[in-house]
Amino acid sequence: MMKDLQNALVVVGLSIHFLIILAGLLKNNIQLCYSFFVYHALGFASSLTMTCFIANQEIGRTFYFIKELGLDAVKIAILLELNARMFKYYARVRQSNFVLFIGIAFLLPLYVLLFHNETPSWWGAIPLEIHSRINQVLCLVFLAFAGSILFYRLHIHPRHKFLLIGFLFSQFPLALGYAAAAAFGESHRQPVSLLNATFFVLALLIWSRVYWPPYAQASDSNRSDAGGLGDPDDSGTTK
Repeated sequence: MMKDLQNALVVVGLSIHFLIILAGLLKNNIQLCYSFFVYHALGFASSLTMTCFIANQEIGRTFYFIKELGLDAVKIAILLELNARMFKYYARVRQSNFVLFIGIAFLLPLYVLLFHNETPSWWGAIPLEIHSRINQVLCLVFLAFAGSILFYRLHIHPRHKFLLIGFLFSQFPLALGYAAAAAFGESHRQPVSLLNATFFVLALLIWSRVYWPPYAQASDSNRSDAGGLGDPDDSGTTK
């Protein structure tokens, strides 16, 4: 029963993912955040490959490690791009976020080495453990972005809000799921995977509001930045 439900979530997730990619190719959508589109394109392609073309378990695990570490790199690029786009007119917030990036770059290797998981199971594999640590740290950065917006009462374009909320909604359950699996062992892998798949499908529904229906208006083409998101009025500049 649980396996059938997980397979159904995979099919639903791939379908929504494909529609998001198609919507992202529309005029002005892809320019909202280039790395965000790359994240969805790579995520869809790799998930489809694992689901339809890889039957061997060992090959599947290796491909999964590569896929997740690659997507982690894209998520780092998303954070850097969002920092430049969302906080374009808020220099102090943008600079403080950049200092946070530098601090995390120095502390992440220490976090991986000092809190090494000794559990001899699939969940304790070194590549997946590194991925889980990176994921937890990225969650904190996404949360810091959201905290900056709330604390300083910044006006952020709705498309960027849905983009950020989607990552918060998908990454935190994923990070907690990896922590639970590391703590309780491989026997909890299937329920954790089911929980992660459920939250990721919900995040995809949130992300669909970023691209579809498109926010692009005819007036967007007259604005200086791509997608109409570089306008001071859109970014919360006080009138």
